Amino acid sequence: TIEKEYFAIVSGAPDRHSDYIDCPIGVHPQQREKMAIRRHCAHSRSARTYYELLERFQGFAALRVVPLTGRTHQIRVHLDHIGCPVLCDKQYGGRRQITRGEIRRDPADCLVLLERQALHARRIKFIHPTTAQPMEIEAPLPQDMATVLDELRRHRSLQ
Repeated sequence: TIEKEYFAIVSGAPDRHSDYIDCPIGVHPQQREKMAIRRHCAHSRSARTYYELLERFQGFAALRVVPLTGRTHQIRVHLDHIGCPVLCDKQYGGRRQITRGEIRRDPADCLVLLERQALHARRIKFIHPTTAQPMEIEAPLPQDMATVLDELRRHRSLQ
């Protein structure tokens, strides 16, 4: 068994502190390159994702996300489904980039902070196939996401 854990910065914030999203996923009915929640479709597959709210900001949130199944685009589809699309997810969230001015509410500040999905594979755990030893690998948060998080903490804090 492989366990994966992700860190996501999302637009909006979930209603609950933590929850399971249990919605089947299949190919989008009009856009074949996308996936979508497909409840009554013969070709959809079960998908389950756990999330936990780590930090809430004005208009944004930081989440710990654990996919319990391994469907294509699962995390992105599920978070969009609950109204919290991954920040800068062009395919499922609509926003192409985030600028410092958007966070600071300063339209003159056009410095682009992030132009990719704010989704980071933080940790993976598995049993090594040869040695049978448990393995755990962690990856630090990339600098661009760390910068966005710092800006949110300084300019969109709820404190």
